[in-house]
Amino acid sequence: MTRTPQFFNLLADKEQSYCMSIAVRAGDFVFIGGLTAIDNLGNEIHADDAALQMKRIYEILGQILHKFGGTPQSIVSETIYYSVDDDTFNETLFPHRQAFFGDVGPSVAGMRVVSFTSPAIRVETTAIAYIPEA
Repeated sequence: MTRTPQFFNLLADKEQSYCMSIAVRAGDFVFIGGLTAIDNLGNEIHADDAALQMKRIYEILGQILHKFGGTPQSIVSETIYYSVDDDTFNETLFPHRQAFFGDVGPSVAGMRVVSFTSPAIRVETTAIAYIPEA
């Protein structure tokens, strides 16, 4: 059993420049934060399409969960930050969440925000997963 946190980076150089890790395992929990729609080089994508950003975020979240041996059902809590109007969130972003989690999802909080650190970002998520250590 690991007693010290394990840090995980998707893009180590970029994450180090922000003094962060995209995920950290602490015991049986994996804390995942700051997910935005980026490509494999860390470039922001889909600046004009929040729905495609949401879809990409869940693809990245799936990759992170897989790295730790988890699945979407391992997520126990999620926070979604969005800058689109509530109707757009419900009609175009939420279906991607539903497709990722299926019929049973984790606890969730949504927060409409004024802006993000980049004007290209429309959606950002954080999550906590419960993935017991082997």
